[in-house]
Amino acid sequence: MKNFFYFLVLCLAFSSCNRDDESDVVIIAKTIKHQWYYNAGEKIIFEIESFANEGYITSINITSVTSYGIMSLLDTIVDSEKASFLYQYDVPQFDSDTTIVKFYFEAYCSTGNHSKMAKTHKVIGDINLNPAEYTMFASYKNEKNGFSISKNEIIDCETTDSTCIDLYDYSNDSSLILSREWRSMTGLQFARFNDFDFENANYSSVTNAYSNSNKMSKLLNVSNEDIILVGKENALGVLKVINVFDEADPMQDRYYFVFKGI
Repeated sequence: MKNFFYFLVLCLAFSSCNRDDESDVVIIAKTIKHQWYYNAGEKIIFEIESFANEGYITSINITSVTSYGIMSLLDTIVDSEKASFLYQYDVPQFDSDTTIVKFYFEAYCSTGNHSKMAKTHKVIGDINLNPAEYTMFASYKNEKNGFSISKNEIIDCETTDSTCIDLYDYSNDSSLILSREWRSMTGLQFARFNDFDFENANYSSVTNAYSNSNKMSKLLNVSNEDIILVGKENALGVLKVINVFDEADPMQDRYYFVFKGI
């Protein structure tokens, strides 16, 4: 039964290809993620396989077609009976809210025939990022004193692996004075940009602002209304400090902020 299922899947895959000569060359493309829509800024990873039954594959082409026009994405020489590789498509920001992108995958054979397969995906426009609220305590309070972007949560720095501590308060435990200084254990970079349009932050605005900003390995004098871009090689998001609580009881010293991740 299992072998019959695999046979049926292959038959369906082959039948979706529009080929000039089925016996000469075959190309199959599928996505790693099984979804048909993507957001601007995401990546579509295609698994591509091709083989020749007669002669050999001379080249493989990938083309995208949208209402904005036709674009050649890949045109490569193969000269082999088989080819298997991954192709990454970086989803661009289109002007419209939704755009249909049709991909054509073509394999050419030394016999003069070729195989063609099409896949269609929908791209959602560059919508505003979703906000999430967090409260992070000073480092001398032994709980919830760090923030992990990868985990998307406030963490305890003493019990969390350092590879997850993207941001933490750098106060002196003995003095119990709120330092208003943030550091990172993961190489996170900070860029203060208080004129940034936080309310309408989207993927493009955050990545563009971060790439053009002066980045720091630590952030000093964290204050109310600060807007902080964060990232490493690329932007990871933006946060806004709503309130810094420097209390009479040091154990209640904390930061309240809103984070929008990309």
